This record gives sequence, structure tokens and C-alpha cells, in this order.
Amino acid sequence: MFLHGDHTGQPHRELNKLVDDFLETSGIVFGIRDSRSPNVRLIGEQAKIMHYMAKHTGGEYFSVPPSDYEKSLEGILMQLHFRYELGFVPPEIDSKRHALRVELTKRAKIEHKGLRVKYRPEYIPVREEPGWAQ
Repeated sequence: MFLHGDHTGQPHRELNKLVDDFLETSGIVFGIRDSRSPNVRLIGEQAKIMHYMAKHTGGEYFSVPPSDYEKSLEGILMQLHFRYELGFVPPEIDSKRHALRVELTKRAKIEHKGLRVKYRPEYIPVREEPGWAQ
């Protein structure tokens, strides 16, 4: 989890390498940004790094004033508390990005109205956890 002003930039190629590190694990990025921070536009670079990472790992990035940090942190902790992992055996261990879609059955949508399903849109199957994650 990051508390970040997001005044930085990073080329997409380098940022995607960082996101790949998370997609090789079950890691999720959450962040809280001071909404008073100016929006920075950087030519040829991803300016909102933490927002990008949260989106691609199934997390969430809040842009709020400092007075709402506590409420945002509580929201993050609630998401982590009520989280569980679904597992599957990927058809191939190729260390490449693959699309991922998770949805409720029609019956579950009826029985559990108001339920929200959050998931990462991609995953990378690897033989073992990366060294940095151990």
C-alpha cells in the first residue's frame, strides 16, 4: 500500500515490468493520493504510476483530501478482510500475460444482490514465486 503524491513519471515499458512482478504473485496494489496534489502530464510516460499499478493488480487507488485518509484506509482494510483467492491450474506456464475474467453465475447474482466482484484483469503464470516475493 502506498501513500503517494504521484508527482513522478515512468515510461510504460518500465512500469509494465514492475506490474509484471505483481502479476506473477497474488500481490495487490492499493494507494491513497492527496487529492490536492497537482495532476502532472508527462509526455511519453505514465504519470499516474500507482493508479496504473492498482488497476492492473485488482487493487484500488483513492484520490482524497488528508481528512479522508482514515476512511480510505478503512476501505482498503475491509477489502483485504473480505478477500479470498480463487485458484486454478493455468493451461501453460509461459511467463506471459494472460487475460483473466471472474464473474458471478446468474444464480449468485440473484442470491447475493449488491455483491461486488473485484479481480485483476491479467495474470502471469510462473513456475515459482519470484525471488523478491519470498
